[in-house]
Amino acid sequence: MTRTEQIAIGLGELIGAEVRITGMASVGAQRATFFIDILDGTSTTPAVAQVSASVLGSVPASAEAAMLRLAEQVGVPVPDVIAVSDDLPGVGAPALVVSRIEGRTVPRHILRGLTDEAAGESLARQCGEALARLHTIGEAQAPASLPRLSHTAYVDDLEAKLDALDDVRPAVRAGLAWLRANPIPEAPITLVHADFRNGNMIVDDNGLAAVLDWELAQVTDPMQDLAWMCLRTWRFGNDAKPVGGFGSVAALRSGYEAAGGSWRADAIHWWSVARCAWWAIGLAGQAAAFTSGLTDAIMLAASGRRVPELEYDLLRLIADGPAD
Repeated sequence: MTRTEQIAIGLGELIGAEVRITGMASVGAQRATFFIDILDGTSTTPAVAQVSASVLGSVPASAEAAMLRLAEQVGVPVPDVIAVSDDLPGVGAPALVVSRIEGRTVPRHILRGLTDEAAGESLARQCGEALARLHTIGEAQAPASLPRLSHTAYVDDLEAKLDALDDVRPAVRAGLAWLRANPIPEAPITLVHADFRNGNMIVDDNGLAAVLDWELAQVTDPMQDLAWMCLRTWRFGNDAKPVGGFGSVAALRSGYEAAGGSWRADAIHWWSVARCAWWAIGLAGQAAAFTSGLTDAIMLAASGRRVPELEYDLLRLIADGPAD
């Protein structure tokens, strides 16, 4: 029996109905995403199932389901949770089943589907509004299993991950030194998606239809989400439009503040440096897993070529300083 067949049977046991896997949406470093049909008598329900590569996922599937429900309550567009398991029967890995929402998810498809500049600006405002609503979920409401991170703890974690690599990466070292030398005031911490960007959302003809992929979520400074959304690596060549390659920072800020968010430019710049360093370390770690023989995944091997791009962006961010 193939792993795909095992997953289909496990999902059927979890949901209590026959499940057919009709396609694969994506295969990421951490988990695979499947299109499925749930067959219950005479009805067929299209859905999406995400199955982690192992039990070592960043966030338990049950916590991710809880976040989706919380986000929906505060007005963030998300799929409905159908079923969840931290140990899918017969598979032994976390799984989450959600409703299928029609729209575009591939970044270049999203960019091509925007009819004009106004559509891109509208999408950027919608992203700002969604993040502001998400950030109303405070520490007490967020799932207890999520990490709680101060600025100092975040840099400490980055340094530990960098120390674990055999690669020296002096540009990343310089970035961590800059973060320590330029501290920003701690602020009330909230639920943070930590991976909301072009590529982790569904966009339809009306704009933002759903926010996806919550497995990196944490409880920390909400400005991290705004910084991550605007990194150059997520613009897909449209560098003149900092928000996902489709909109302006002004539009993102307008939506964020209109929905009640408090914009802190100095903190967004600090987090831009921090997340740029985080991504460079992460990509270097993925490449190291391949070169050391821990995996034969060519996707992880290719990650190494992108590390210099992040180091360049990191040094530019340090040199340019924060924007207003």
